[in-house]
Amino acid sequence: MAASPSALPRRLSAEDRREQILTAAARLFIGRGFESVTVADLAHELQTSRPTIYTYFPSTEAMLDALLEQRLGELLASLGPLLAKFPAAQEEGRMIPAVFGLLAAQGDTLRLLHSGGAPTFQARRNAFLTELGERLTALLPPGSLVRRDPHLLLLLTSLLDALALRVTTDPALDVPALTRSLSTFVLGGARALVVEEDGPR
Repeated sequence: MAASPSALPRRLSAEDRREQILTAAARLFIGRGFESVTVADLAHELQTSRPTIYTYFPSTEAMLDALLEQRLGELLASLGPLLAKFPAAQEEGRMIPAVFGLLAAQGDTLRLLHSGGAPTFQARRNAFLTELGERLTALLPPGSLVRRDPHLLLLLTSLLDALALRVTTDPALDVPALTRSLSTFVLGGARALVVEEDGPR
């Protein structure tokens, strides 16, 4: 019988073994749905024992937390240099499409974020998006329209998340046209909110 492509080699460093468990977990979470995957499933996939898995992670929830922390870190590491290219608030019309493009390229992360539906999973997903929004706010230039209203930031991160996921699963979409529409929509809403808050001038 051929070995599973996910099977753990007999000799691995602790760090490499942990990473291989996470890689298999992400694949199963995305493929089957987070709530459908057990530690026993992972042990079978990796052709190892459950005690070996438990040495590194006490539960699938702990694996999910580690995966989301890892993916958020990678995303934020890319986001900082990207936003540094748009230092002025007037460049939001170019910044939003760039951020959208970055997120749309994170297909596995987006599918992982949407691989479960139970309340605990959704709480973890919302925490991921909240932290992403907070970090995005901190990186935006002073005077940015998006920073003027916390509700607008929530709308933006929710839109980016949903639309980027749709892009990864629907190859028929006209992504450049969708990106232009998204930018126009977000900036138009931001300007409307500013007028509402400040009153007509």
